Amino acid sequence: MIEAKELAYSVAGRHLVVGISFRAEAGKLLALVGPNGAGKSTLLRMLSGELTPTGGEVYLGNKPLSAWSLRDRARARAVLPQQSELSFPFSAYDVVLFGRAPHLDGHEIAEDRAIARAALAATDMLVHEHRLYPTLSGGERQRVHAARALAQIWNPQSVRVLLLDEPTASLDLAHQHGVLARAKQMATEGCAVVCVLHDLNLAAQYADHCVVLKKGRVSAHGTPAEVFSTALLADVFEVDAQVMTHPKLDCPLIVTLGPTANAPFPRSR
Repeated sequence: MIEAKELAYSVAGRHLVVGISFRAEAGKLLALVGPNGAGKSTLLRMLSGELTPTGGEVYLGNKPLSAWSLRDRARARAVLPQQSELSFPFSAYDVVLFGRAPHLDGHEIAEDRAIARAALAATDMLVHEHRLYPTLSGGERQRVHAARALAQIWNPQSVRVLLLDEPTASLDLAHQHGVLARAKQMATEGCAVVCVLHDLNLAAQYADHCVVLKKGRVSAHGTPAEVFSTALLADVFEVDAQVMTHPKLDCPLIVTLGPTANAPFPRSR
């Protein structure tokens, strides 16, 4: 559904992403994980088309992303960025309705309005649909933008991709699981989902596949059970950790014990 082929991105002589290749398939949720500065957000911005790779190519539905018109691209893939700035006093409903813009022929119709409210309900924000966006908390704003992204690609279609950059940031525990459960449901409905996550246990629980990045390169790629190991966590994340079988779920459970001896910060006692 969406594929990175030897993607690279450099700026001012600094290589942020180097030769990354992977495929995110319809029906699957793929998590991008790695420490700060590993290239996760840069990679997602290239997948979305916001950044033009300095090397390699992104393919959307087996066609180069560069060959898609901006409107067709917006109809096929939705993006939830790490931060979304908005200071105008639009209602939460209006912000979500913006997600339908690529599908409109001049103005919204009843279906678009129904989709906007369904997307608000999916992120537990329908009760706040009339609230002005600037009056919402950080977590509520994040859920509004998640609903906007869902509304953009709500209808089933031949190519449907959802790109999420740290969607659980600023969310409480219940809503972290709620947003990822909805993303997982989108995947089961035929969408390809690529999600940047910092919480490895959330990645282990919800992702079908994980791409682990370190210094702009792929360090490991596979199912959570295949990639998460004590050795990898020490090498990539510089933490001592135990990886065990989750007592209730069919996924790994990661317990971090602290930084490794060679980590660039003091160990707690």
